[in-house]
Amino acid sequence: PLRPRQGAMSSSPSSLAALCSSFKKLTEREDGVGLVHVLDPARGGRRALQELQPGGRSPQEFASAQGGEAYGEALGLYLACLQAGISGEAVRELELLCTCLKTWVQMYIETDGSGLWMTPLMIYLCNLARRTATQLDQAKRSEANSDAFLKKLVEIHRELFQKLNKERTKRAGHVWVCCELLRAYFKLGQISQCSFLLTAVSQSLNKDGFNPTDLPKAISVTFFFYWGKHCVFTHNLKDADEKLTWAFNNCPPKSKFNRRKILLYLVPCKLRLGVLPTQELLHSHDLVIFVDIVRAIREGDAQLFTAKMEEHAADFIKMGTYLIMMKLKFTVLRSLTRGIHREVRRNLGENAAHKLDLGPFEHVFQWQDGCDADETACVISNLIYQNAVKGYLSHEHRKIVFAKDMPFPPPSKWRM
Repeated sequence: PLRPRQGAMSSSPSSLAALCSSFKKLTEREDGVGLVHVLDPARGGRRALQELQPGGRSPQEFASAQGGEAYGEALGLYLACLQAGISGEAVRELELLCTCLKTWVQMYIETDGSGLWMTPLMIYLCNLARRTATQLDQAKRSEANSDAFLKKLVEIHRELFQKLNKERTKRAGHVWVCCELLRAYFKLGQISQCSFLLTAVSQSLNKDGFNPTDLPKAISVTFFFYWGKHCVFTHNLKDADEKLTWAFNNCPPKSKFNRRKILLYLVPCKLRLGVLPTQELLHSHDLVIFVDIVRAIREGDAQLFTAKMEEHAADFIKMGTYLIMMKLKFTVLRSLTRGIHREVRRNLGENAAHKLDLGPFEHVFQWQDGCDADETACVISNLIYQNAVKGYLSHEHRKIVFAKDMPFPPPSKWRM
């Protein structure tokens, strides 16, 4: 339903009248994607904008007359917002954009059926309003309340969310507004607000027996990305893995930027759950930030892990994944313990037993992580407690006794 229909207006309107005529025909055909292509100045309609220069005709009156009775009001507000942007009136541009968005959503609510064809323009208006608010906030970054315009936009989205929450047939629009709010809350650092939203959407969808995966991919992939990202922030890694994996598998392969964005959160989840990504995947998505960390986990190289975490700490902190990434040191030390175990048993040859001296472990842990004998014992004890190593320590005899059967259980068996 979100693809342009046959015969959609693909050529750029040559005048304001032509743009209004195209708008009217596309709304009659219920071609939402075609509407976005006609109205987006970056895709079409550039020449029509010349008539919106300051001092030109009133776009609202003209659009109301030429854009059709049903949706002409929304077109008029949109053209007025473009005219304000051309005039350099950024604040008025945002105000008109928000009014246009609210008008279009009200029309969407009043439309019979799912009104799915109206969601592409709704998404476009949301994106445009967010970009305009961000630009205004960046211009006032030196002031104390530097996110004032984004916060005003959040209030509008909250109002729309409450309205759409009551409309059982308008789930696509409801979920998209939820995505906009989640995006804003992450940017504002108001992560606690996300739980209420996700609970409200989940309850609403479950009550209707509606599956968000049935929504258009542009909406469902975005929703699952933010849902998964929230799970990462709340350290609910299994749910995060499920949501982000679905988002990644359903994100179009050509959308490299979005796929990389998903992987920036999915890779830490996978690593924490003991699944190592391939070098090919990391390089193909320009995720070199993880390459040496994955190598450190695979080889049990604590020095390399520490060095790379220090190097990329600012990036992980900015993304909100620093704590999860630091917890991977547990996995690195488990790999290191396994490597020592393998090497000691190989050197002992036929005399190898499951009871090994602590000396080699203390020596390597001192070299790799600066641990003394007591700290080494603590690390190994924690690995045993978390079921990442199966065995026990004998302090009296300075031995570590490994289980004969599977001394290094897979991550799925760990307590974490």
